[in-house]
Amino acid sequence: MTASLPLPFLPELADRYGLQEAVMLAVLTELVGAWQGSVTVEEQRLYNRAGGLNRQQQGEILAKLAAQDVVSIGPASAGMLSINLRLQLEQTKPSVRQNTQLVKPASMGSGNGDASLTTAKRVPKPASARGRDDELSRIFAEKEAQQAMQGVMFAEWRPSVNILRMLTQNMQVSEAFAMGLRDEFVVYYMDKERRESPGGWDQKFLKWVKKEHVQQQTATARAQQQTQSRSYAQNEEARYNAREQRQQLTDAVLDLGNTDW
Repeated sequence: MTASLPLPFLPELADRYGLQEAVMLAVLTELVGAWQGSVTVEEQRLYNRAGGLNRQQQGEILAKLAAQDVVSIGPASAGMLSINLRLQLEQTKPSVRQNTQLVKPASMGSGNGDASLTTAKRVPKPASARGRDDELSRIFAEKEAQQAMQGVMFAEWRPSVNILRMLTQNMQVSEAFAMGLRDEFVVYYMDKERRESPGGWDQKFLKWVKKEHVQQQTATARAQQQTQSRSYAQNEEARYNAREQRQQLTDAVLDLGNTDW
């Protein structure tokens, strides 16, 4: 087996974004061929390159990077992804683009009729307007991050630790029961070829397990009810036979002329 070439890893990126994020940026840089640019690649090439990180972890890391406007990833076609990398290597804070607007000149001419133009001034938007712009930017970044995280179901998928903890602690569903449903869940959605974020797949698995757990509880309760009904009928029959026997014995005792007993 041929060893994989080393990734173009930079400690600067680890300091700025984090170690795992730097690994994913190295993968993206290798695929794009530069620190900035766009490329369309097979989905498996992206997710198979970063050793030590499973697909769910990679999706979460890519979402963080997308939220920071470092990269945007979206489906290009079946099994293909479009990657747009916008990485800045300088360790300087990005300049804040000041939102400005033009104002009308104070005067359009002088008393002698010579027309003169006053330079248009650029004034910053009010703080409330900047706040709305920041909020819209945040919303767009979150939407882009969600799209970047979306992927199809794959055979090695596992629910997150948080979902398993929620099932066991809050819903009284054992981890063994939940994981026993994983294979069926994975096969079902692999056939559907749907795209979801890691959180979206977790929510679908949560609903799947809750539904199966309710059905199991209903079936168990029905079986217990049937068992209790049969037991009650058997007890009633035994009590009836006992009453009959006592009645027969009483009748025989009272019938003094009858010596057959």
